[in-house]
Amino acid sequence: MLMFMIICLGLCMGSFVHVAYCRYLPTLTTCQYLYRISVYRSACPHCHHRLNAWQLVPVVAWLILKGRCHYCKAKISCRYLIVELFVAALFAIIDFDKGINFQSCILMLLGCYFLLLAFIDFKYYLLPDLFTQPLMWFGLILAYFNMTNITLTDALLGIFWGYLLLKFPATFFYLVSKKQGLGGGDIKLLAALGCWVPYTKLPMLLFFSSLLGIVYYLFLRYILNKNTLKGIAFGPFLLISGYVLYYYC
Repeated sequence: MLMFMIICLGLCMGSFVHVAYCRYLPTLTTCQYLYRISVYRSACPHCHHRLNAWQLVPVVAWLILKGRCHYCKAKISCRYLIVELFVAALFAIIDFDKGINFQSCILMLLGCYFLLLAFIDFKYYLLPDLFTQPLMWFGLILAYFNMTNITLTDALLGIFWGYLLLKFPATFFYLVSKKQGLGGGDIKLLAALGCWVPYTKLPMLLFFSSLLGIVYYLFLRYILNKNTLKGIAFGPFLLISGYVLYYYC
């Protein structure tokens, strides 16, 4: 019964993550964005007809409607379904592996938060301070109250070394090539992740992130034959590596 409730919670959180992603725009202020995700009623992205309560039920509504809007019959992306199922599966794995406790709740929340950040970076090549700064401050607060495996001193060192690990190579690359090879958001994200994983593991985090980024680049370039001149978003790979390290640290 508890596992069923956890899965249902995961489906609802997955639905919210996707809504939060769809309603984000780089031009929005923090207040405007919070208003959009907390007050706006859900509507069809095509005909903009407001959805009824039963049409908001995760997975079930999509299956009943056969992936189409109830009103205009426009196709609804299967991404809604995939995100909901992914988050539900993540919650179920965490519950099965760690049970229900404070640490598992943090893992669930971070999973949703990291997924939202990854979506935004993939689409906009942007990691806004709106998301990276709360991640850092929340990590510091938990470290201050000894609610994670990271002490406050280690969290502060993590911010310092996380920032320098990417700031130095990014600055060097810019001085040599006069091109921006790494966004400031990636640097701030690694600094924020330093609050969550031991600072001694930050080089490992950066190594695995780079490895994942290279594999993804090669997949796009040589398997899908896509134009990669614009570069790739590095944030999602930092988030994946950071989450895995935090899960097992």
